[in-house]
Amino acid sequence: EQSKEISLQEFFDIFLERHGSYNSNNMQELYRYRFKQICRCPALSTIPIGNITKRLMLDYMHARIKQDRASTATVNREAALVKSMLFRAVEWDIINKNPLQGLKLLPEAEKRKVDLTPKEASELINKLQEPIAGIIEFAIYTGFRKENILSMKIEQIRFHDLTPTGEIELIVKGGRKELYPLSPAAVEIIKRNIGNRKEGYVYPKTGDRFYSIHKGFNTVVRKLGLTVNGTKLRFHDLRHVFATWLHKSGVSLDIVRLLLGHRDRETTDRYITYDPMHYRDVLNTIPKLNRNTKEKVAKNGKNWQGQGEEHMLFLTGKSASN
Repeated sequence: EQSKEISLQEFFDIFLERHGSYNSNNMQELYRYRFKQICRCPALSTIPIGNITKRLMLDYMHARIKQDRASTATVNREAALVKSMLFRAVEWDIINKNPLQGLKLLPEAEKRKVDLTPKEASELINKLQEPIAGIIEFAIYTGFRKENILSMKIEQIRFHDLTPTGEIELIVKGGRKELYPLSPAAVEIIKRNIGNRKEGYVYPKTGDRFYSIHKGFNTVVRKLGLTVNGTKLRFHDLRHVFATWLHKSGVSLDIVRLLLGHRDRETTDRYITYDPMHYRDVLNTIPKLNRNTKEKVAKNGKNWQGQGEEHMLFLTGKSASN
């Protein structure tokens, strides 16, 4: 009965109060900003949440793009917020079913191709001041989101006694608690930063914690000229770096998905930058064909067997001159 009365706008206050405590002040402000745009559409924001439909949500998204010239990425984030709110409404027994379950977001124009090299990443870290340098290094080694790192507390971490590894419990998107492994490199960074402390934030700041490191990070990124698709490298791009480096090392897409905390492979695939030349060695796995070696002379008099040999040498990554 409650779902027949409560509107999306009214439910937002409940959502922010109950779910917002899991997020930073910056993230709560981002929620408010996105929902402010949604409230410009009374047909969506003022109707009972149980009456929202996929068609209505898609109409809103297309209207935002056409009338406001909003980017596809922007309207996708707004739709994801509404979808997340309705997911919470189901969890809190306000509605029985999420009416936006299965909603397909709009295809974004261009996948971010993050091809940061280890050399560039090292240069970035060495140019940064502590503790930002350690935060960036930790992000690359773990693939964790910025908010998870900045809000990380020592109490969340368990170091293993017999190996230089560990694990950490994180609150991920949707408010779920998940346990993630920590590599020796990640553990070393944490121990280096916490020293003998047994509690509190891993990265404290004057008794509290960091909420943003944009200024220091962006300054160095601009100086080094690190870009992705023509725009500056973002902190979130480090998750792409983590995913791409793992996949290039032979880690399966499903394992990368689990480490990133994604629910589907399609999302993970967008995080990986594929370089065909990196995978050229797999061409050697193609079975060798048992071809008739009799000479076949073409009309122009050239030996096709020789041309075939040159072609196969090229495919296996060797030069014909070798």
